[in-house]
Formats: sequence, structure tokens, C-alpha cells
Amino acid sequence: MYRQISQKFAGGCYYLLRKKEDAVVFLGTAFLMHEEGYLLTATYLLEENYEGLMVGKPSNPEAFSPLSLDTVQAFPLDVVKADYATNTALLRFSKPPMIHTPDHMVGNAESVQLGTSVLGIGFPFGHQELQNLGVQSAVIASKVCLRDRVNLFLFDSAIHTGMAGGPLVNYEDGRVIGIMIGLFVPKEEGGDFVRGSLPGYETSFSYAVSIEYGKAMLEDLGLTLR
Repeated sequence: MYRQISQKFAGGCYYLLRKKEDAVVFLGTAFLMHEEGYLLTATYLLEENYEGLMVGKPSNPEAFSPLSLDTVQAFPLDVVKADYATNTALLRFSKPPMIHTPDHMVGNAESVQLGTSVLGIGFPFGHQELQNLGVQSAVIASKVCLRDRVNLFLFDSAIHTGMAGGPLVNYEDGRVIGIMIGLFVPKEEGGDFVRGSLPGYETSFSYAVSIEYGKAMLEDLGLTLR
């Protein structure tokens, strides 16, 4: 099943880039959510600067092929909406290429139970210019609602920085339930919810924001999710 899920989403995972003059900078991961060319990622990766955004992808994720940013085809992006409260950004190809999205992509975040197996997909070592897709397994460790009413999934695996913005997929039904953000630090992310925590306290958990916010952005545009 892990292999089937990986194959289902590998074609729709892209590395998120920004062109700065003659240089191209790796930012993280973005993933395709609608066949009209819409993608989701984590808002903080955009750094409040929407200029020069692009995505690229390896030609064959299954191959032993070291890739670098200067050897891949990149596609320019437009930012449709960026919500900093939920850390959810909706992007779109400026000129959509020929794409196809699988059926049954969006999961039900509310129904996910603790202990559910999940799969995170992204580009873990992109900041080291190793642009190969990575797959990481975990289980849902906790479901957290922050004081600003933002729903998060905590999972028991420390993801690498480059995987931020990638999809967190429910192993049981192969559907996306969250957008991966990074390592979970309770004092920073929880606010009053963790009052009294030790200064600098860190965990081995990572977290993802619920897919419900990305789904709402797409539905607000009148787009139907299969």
C-alpha cells in the first residue's frame, strides 16, 4: 500500500522554487490538488514575497538520478491565496501544463483517529541541491486545535526542512489529510495552550495543518474536488 500511495502522489509533487536574478533558490515542496493547475503548499515558505515563484519536478522519481536545479524544467506560478493564520497557500500554474490528478485525493480530517498510519511526501534534501523525492512514514500522534482555532495533526516522525509544504496522506484510504509544516515546538506553536512549558522545549514530533483549509480555498473558487 505504501508503494501505491507513493505512485499516486509522486507525479503531483513539485519542488517550490524562487528565481532571484540569475539564481534559483529552493523553498520547499508543493503538490497538485486540482487538474486545472492548482497546488497547495505552506504559506510561510513564500516569505511574503510572491515574485519569481516556480515549481519543478524530477523526470523520473523512481530512478537513481542525482538532480540539480540547473537541469530541470521549471514552471512559473501565481499565488491565488495565502492564509498566514492557517499556513495554507493556494497556487496556480501561470500557464498550466498537461496534467492529470487522481480521483479521491482529499481526505476527511475529522475522521482520522490517533494511531493512523500516514505517509509524508516531499523533497527532504532540496536545500542541499539534491532534488529527489522522499517518502516518510509515521503515525498520527495527536490532534491539536490551537488557540486561534487552527487544527493540526502531530505525527511521530521528524521531517526534514525540504518536505515542508508536501502532502500528509492517510495510509488507510490514500487521501491527503494535511499539509506538512515542520517540527513541532509547543512553546512556539501552542501559545497559551502550553503555558508553563520549559523554555526551549522541543519534541521529535512534526506537524501538518489540516487539509480542510486548502479544500475550502478551492471550493471558494467553485472548483469541484474528485
